[in-house]
Amino acid sequence: MQRVRSKLAPAPRCPDCSGVLRPDPRRPGGSRYICEGCRGVFRVERVEPAPTTSGSDHSGRGSTGPPGFAPAGTANLYWRALILGILEAAYWTGTVAMTAATLAVGGGFRILAGWVRDEIGSWGDVVETFGGAWFRVDVDDPDADLGPVLSRADAPLLFEAVDVVSRRLGVRPPGQVRLAYLPCCGVVAWRRSRALLVGLPLLRILTRAEMRAVLAHELAHLARGDATRAARRARFVACLERAVERRGDRLRGPLGAWARYCLGEASRLIRPVAWSQEARADRSAALIAGGGPACSALVKTAVVQPLFREVLAYYDPDAADVDLYAFFRAFWFRLPEELRAAMRLKVFADDGPPDPAHPPLADRVALLQSYPDHVRAPGDDQPADVFLGDLELFEQMLHHRLFPSAARVEPSVFHRAFS
Repeated sequence: MQRVRSKLAPAPRCPDCSGVLRPDPRRPGGSRYICEGCRGVFRVERVEPAPTTSGSDHSGRGSTGPPGFAPAGTANLYWRALILGILEAAYWTGTVAMTAATLAVGGGFRILAGWVRDEIGSWGDVVETFGGAWFRVDVDDPDADLGPVLSRADAPLLFEAVDVVSRRLGVRPPGQVRLAYLPCCGVVAWRRSRALLVGLPLLRILTRAEMRAVLAHELAHLARGDATRAARRARFVACLERAVERRGDRLRGPLGAWARYCLGEASRLIRPVAWSQEARADRSAALIAGGGPACSALVKTAVVQPLFREVLAYYDPDAADVDLYAFFRAFWFRLPEELRAAMRLKVFADDGPPDPAHPPLADRVALLQSYPDHVRAPGDDQPADVFLGDLELFEQMLHHRLFPSAARVEPSVFHRAFS
């Protein structure tokens, strides 16, 4: 049981998953609360909020933020993460064992017939033939979908910002900084490599202060190991979910039931763990960049991502006169301010199914708004595109990677003499 110091508020928040804490019905009138999300048990102490000062510690160490939010990492979440790792190993072991048992009782004839018809060429095809789901979790070649690697000469100001935020968080800077195709940022790990992904469309949308908040959020994941062990568990759940959706009605028998059961248990376990990691990273972003820029960056990213996907769906590289990113940039800056405000409200009003990887946007914004703003440095209100040396060049390069046929040179009909 934890003690949570909170403001005078009717519904305190869980320090682990940011869920709503409700009074324990077994002890009415007491100070014992139960989280609706992770089912953790807490004792809430209601105290007056401490006054905030402009000379707060921006290092992210020794500062716990405003009252009502405590550092995450309780035993409840630790055991959930441990069980999720055990569940991943149990899924692969159970799938292999049931597939081998099916082969032993006569399923080998079916596999042999499929191999003769050239329908089966790998172990994954064998598992799916028997009604199961097989997929890969490891990332071998990040160049295929993560974007090109930036050098310090390509983006000196971006690397400087990464170094400053890394020092404040007490983490070693990532080995690679990659320019992502989509308006999203993140940290990934494969083998012994760590990479920071920076979405190219966001550099035109966010300011320097907002981009600093985004970098602090992502590097906080790297500092606490969320990009290694926790990221693998999240990838396992995401890959299993995609595999189950892809197979659909073809999941049948013991293997299909086993895949659906493991997906249900993994989704239930990953949600409070992922929400706790996001809340912890949001606190780090607010401590380093200030509550206002962190909140603004979060809302802008939530608005831009579905808009960019819609533009990408209707963009025709053969008919357009400009590349994809220049087209999106022109489209974004021509939007009336009234329409942008309506889009922001729609993002908050969208009450779809809960995302197992991220807390609700309204809860995250409420958390970030409780942190004070920092004194703005010169240039913080400038667009973040100054982080790259030649933004138009990178826009064209990523455009040609997405649409290689648009940059293809047609072969000539003329040939060298006597060839």
